[in-house]
Amino acid sequence: MAVAILPKRSHSAASVPDTSDLVAGELAVNTADTKIYMRDDSNNIVRVSGQTAAEVTAKAMALAIALG
Repeated sequence: MAVAILPKRSHSAASVPDTSDLVAGELAVNTADTKIYMRDDSNNIVRVSGQTAAEVTAKAMALAIALG
């Protein structure tokens, strides 16, 4: 039988884990925002995956404006 690995998770939009929620290297998933976070070795919470369409569009627009 397969073993399911379930990282910590939230189903609330814009919910980001705190350093007290994760140990170094532990993953957390926000299912509402489709983002994955981890705690790094410097005790920072970093997003390792998942850009929303709005974020991609905003970055593309900023780049287009900068390039003229």
